Amino acid sequence: MARPSLVVVTGELSGFNYAKELLPHLLPHFSVYGVFTEPVQGAKLLYDAKKLTAFGLFEAVTKLPQLISAKRKLLSFMERERPAALLLIDFPGFNLSLAKGAKKLGIKVFYFIPPKLWAWGSWRVKKLKESVDRLFLIFPFEEPFYRSYGLNAEFVGNPLVDMVKPELPQGEFRERFGLEGPFFVLMPGSRNQEVYSLLPPMVEVAKRLKVNFVLPLAPTVDARFVKEQVKRASPFIKVIPASYRYSALFYGECGVVASGTASLEAALAGLPHVVVYKLNPLTYYLAKRLVKVPFVSLPNLIAGKEVVPELLQEAVDPDNLTDTFLTLQENGEQVRRLLSAEVSSKLKGGAVETLARRIREELLGE
Repeated sequence: MARPSLVVVTGELSGFNYAKELLPHLLPHFSVYGVFTEPVQGAKLLYDAKKLTAFGLFEAVTKLPQLISAKRKLLSFMERERPAALLLIDFPGFNLSLAKGAKKLGIKVFYFIPPKLWAWGSWRVKKLKESVDRLFLIFPFEEPFYRSYGLNAEFVGNPLVDMVKPELPQGEFRERFGLEGPFFVLMPGSRNQEVYSLLPPMVEVAKRLKVNFVLPLAPTVDARFVKEQVKRASPFIKVIPASYRYSALFYGECGVVASGTASLEAALAGLPHVVVYKLNPLTYYLAKRLVKVPFVSLPNLIAGKEVVPELLQEAVDPDNLTDTFLTLQENGEQVRRLLSAEVSSKLKGGAVETLARRIREELLGE
């Protein structure tokens, strides 16, 4: 008897990383097709997610042809193959539109990490309710929000709680990358637009302070640009593979991190860090008018107060960044305690196993 098929759609690197953790729990039961940033053994790649990602509203305009083409291709595939369900992971700009098309085809739609409508865009709740059968959430405060609108929503835990562990013992990590004494961490993002705007001021900080930094290089960014920038602060920045980023976060003294998943990873590792965030000015202007939450970083949103400093837009300049970084360094131990008490303690693990179990229950009746 043929296994039921499941289509999984990711966009950003963080969503793909969650999918990699999830798929081993699904592949024994389903034929999986997906949109991923790289091939996954056992699953069939339908589209390269790297062709779809952009940072900001106006930047995304350049991706419209690829987005339209990918949506048509995926809907055509689902109309022909009739999968048991579509599982969307984050990436709301594309996935909400895809959910609507899949629902019209009569396909069951699950959404893991749905749009952050609690932050902005609550008028889109009706669209979400019409297009998605079940929401699976990674933050506890999201569940009452979505349930208040009548959506079938469940907080399943946060996958990063289980994923954020050092890949190597500290001694082995230091030996592998030739690290002696204290070091600091730079994480300029996983998208080129982020790296182009955030890395230059980070490099300038390294040049000024003349201390050792480690930069885990995301596989989705322009490696040539990163290496050219890093040369400006040689020998104080060491580029390492992203596959060792958790060791860097656990063993570093403090860091500068782009807002997004990386900031929450740093918080779970207990790394004091400055959060930086920079958008196209028009995108930022619109976002500031629409967003209803007081912080941009996930650690501060979870804590409900400022636990790590945030520098936004024009404030991300070498002077501000250097001053904020030095202040953070002085208060590092206090920030570590706050990250543990106000962020890590409010999350739970087991998200991947719970999500896989819910999908099997829905589609296989287990």
